[in-house]
Amino acid sequence: MAFIDFADAAHQMVPAVSKTAAPSAAAPLSALERRIVALARHDGLDTLRPRRKRGWLARLILGPTPPSAMLANEQLEALRRLAVRAWQQGYTLPVSALKEARAAGYSETKIGAVIDTINQSRTPFRRLAA
Repeated sequence: MAFIDFADAAHQMVPAVSKTAAPSAAAPLSALERRIVALARHDGLDTLRPRRKRGWLARLILGPTPPSAMLANEQLEALRRLAVRAWQQGYTLPVSALKEARAAGYSETKIGAVIDTINQSRTPFRRLAA
């Protein structure tokens, strides 16, 4: 039986792989996008539904309509909607949320970075009983 040493081939391929992988993984989220993801942590799924205007009786009893959580920039609003769903549902996002983010102009890399960032900063599940 002959022995083939692949160690030299592996060392030659590592720099080539890292050069091609570096541009696609460079800075997936900007500071503004990270801030939007952090702000979405406290939003619930009810903020994704469109707001209805209160009637005169409701305004009289409850006061004026509270401000909407929606953002003015459509692309950042799509990011906020994706982040809210990721905070609430984790990795089990509906396909419609991913399609909406892709339609707003986000790449698969950015969508994955948002979901991974959220799941890394989530508190780990702790068992109550041993």
